[in-house]
Order: sequence, then C-alpha cells, then structure tokens
Amino acid sequence: MEPPTSESAGQQPAASIVADVMRQAATTVETEGHLAAAAYLMNHADQSALVVVDEADRPIALITEADLLRAVAHGADTGRERISAWMDREPPTVSPDTVVMEALQIMVATGKRHLPVVWDDRLVGIVAISDTMGAVVHSVRLAAAVVFVSDLARSLSFYQPLLRYPITVDDADAALLTGPNGSQLYLRQTGDRTMPREGFGVQWVAWTAGDAHDLDRCSELLKERGAYVGRDTSEGITLLEGRDPDGLPVIIVYPGAERAPRHMIHDRIRRA
Repeated sequence: MEPPTSESAGQQPAASIVADVMRQAATTVETEGHLAAAAYLMNHADQSALVVVDEADRPIALITEADLLRAVAHGADTGRERISAWMDREPPTVSPDTVVMEALQIMVATGKRHLPVVWDDRLVGIVAISDTMGAVVHSVRLAAAVVFVSDLARSLSFYQPLLRYPITVDDADAALLTGPNGSQLYLRQTGDRTMPREGFGVQWVAWTAGDAHDLDRCSELLKERGAYVGRDTSEGITLLEGRDPDGLPVIIVYPGAERAPRHMIHDRIRRA
C-alpha cells in the first residue's frame, strides 16, 4: 500500500501534512557499526540524522549529529565506539498524513529534532524540525484583529491575562497586544459603543488554545471574571465561549484547525 500524498484522492489537504515536507532518510542496519561510520553516512547523504532499521525496514533507533557531538564531548573514540551505545532507541514516529503542526508539537513535547516517517510499519522518510518550521513560516495565518471597546483599561485587563499576549503599545485610546507567532490584537477605545454587532463585517474572532490544559485555564479565568457563557464539544472539537467587558463574544477552541481539519460548520457559527 502506497503512503498518502498531499493530494490523495484528488483533494487538497486542509493543512500541510508531513508528506509535503519529509525527505528520504539515511539508514543503516549496522547497530554495531562505529560512530565514525554513522558520521560518514550522514555526511554522504547530507543529513543530520541516521535511522537504524531492522531487516524488514522498520525503524528501531535514531542517531543524530547531536548524539555524535555528545559522544565526542564525553571523550568517545568514534573509530571504536559503537552506534548502539549512543543511539536513541524506539524514537517517536509520525505518518505521512500527520499534520505538520502536530509533528512540530511532538518534537517540542519530546525534545526530538527528527522524526522517522512510517507507513504500513515501514520507514518511508524522515522529517526534521527545520522542515516543519519552513511549512509553518510559509503558511497563511491570521495577522491581526481589531476590536472596538468602550473602556480600554478594562478590556486590557480582560484580554491580556486571557491570551497572555504582552502589551507592546499602549496609548490613550488604543493598545496593541502581540502573540508569540506574530499575531496582533488591536484594542481601540471609542467611548460609547457606536459600532453595531449586526450587519456585515467581522462579528468575532476565534482563538485556539495551546493545549487542553490551556483551554481549562481560559475556562477558569472566564468563570472568575463572570464572563463564562458555555463550553461544548462536538466532532472532537471543544468550543469555549465567553464575553469580553463590552459583551462581545470571545471564542476559544481546541484542538485548532491545524490538528483537526474542519468538515462541518459549527452551530455557534450559524448563530453569529
């Protein structure tokens, strides 16, 4: 069975998948080979990792440039030390249809910079953290949202602890909060709330929680502020709703679309 590609069944994916960014893996079956041999194979293949496979081409371990540097730092003789003494046994793996952001999250959670790509219990490639970052950097994402508020200080005290975005600009009637991925939230004080919520234009903006624990944190903060409206899980996606100080809907979801592509319109969207 062939591994999936980014255009399996003639359909474009909802998000970049590992198949879009993975590369051919350098491999070896010689677990008792010398570290110098591993370094030669990596250099020859222009790779920074070497996947150790068994006779059935199943990945059983991984050795990287970092492992080689660690061995040298410990005084190992690379012409005598064995790969088996320094390799990472049973490394985490992903499949070709794993969403790139999920692969990146696995790397962050495990501290691994390389993940063997496995399909049908067989090694089909490898993905490095530089591969995933390239896909993330070159994807389109929300850049900024503008929210008109009646009381700037009150809204800042609501949004800043909820989103944990630092305040980068704070003027008399406007403020800018910037997220770690470069996204921006502008708060603009208008005095009386003259901007109607009805009609065309942006009705509200949904945010994605960092993980399930972060979603729980947001839920508790909304309850503490008396701003909690409700929480609903449908199709494996949890939607948390609150109200900001001006009564505007605040929507926070988990998982985000990069991990759980949307295949339906949530009822909350139809009620906007």
